[in-house]
Amino acid sequence: MKIRIIVAFLVLIGCFAGPSVLASDRLSSSNESTPAVDFPLQVNGADSLLALSQQGYVYLDFWASWCGPCRYSFPFMNRLHNELGDKLTVVAVNIDVESSDAEPFLQQYPADFAIHYNPDSDIAEAYQVRGMPSSYLIKDGQIILKHVGFRKEKADDMFNQIADIVK
Repeated sequence: MKIRIIVAFLVLIGCFAGPSVLASDRLSSSNESTPAVDFPLQVNGADSLLALSQQGYVYLDFWASWCGPCRYSFPFMNRLHNELGDKLTVVAVNIDVESSDAEPFLQQYPADFAIHYNPDSDIAEAYQVRGMPSSYLIKDGQIILKHVGFRKEKADDMFNQIADIVK
């Protein structure tokens, strides 16, 4: 329970601290591969994140309805889905305690991609999410890139970096 409170606190700070505190100009990558945490998921015939990542690239995003920068990341993820969907699957994990809290957000910022609800935030805890939104590019069960925050003015750079990898 303490871990969930700490994660929620850090995520909340991240959402209100402003994009310059959390968002980097590029997705971060390392030479060491990091295993992705697997979890049950029903997308594109796969029954887990690991199985989905073996079909192709997965852009995994953590978001919440109260996250300000998330409203800018949804058009970006729609673009990823619509332009790179043959090479990449976008999955957005919502961590609102009540999934109904996400409904008004999704009406205002519709998603062309898969939404997975995780009200217990255990998946976000496993990924050590430090701010919202937090995104991971995953292939064959390995995290290739990760990014915390979202800057609308850097969306094209992020898109091009991801497109170069998945092509």
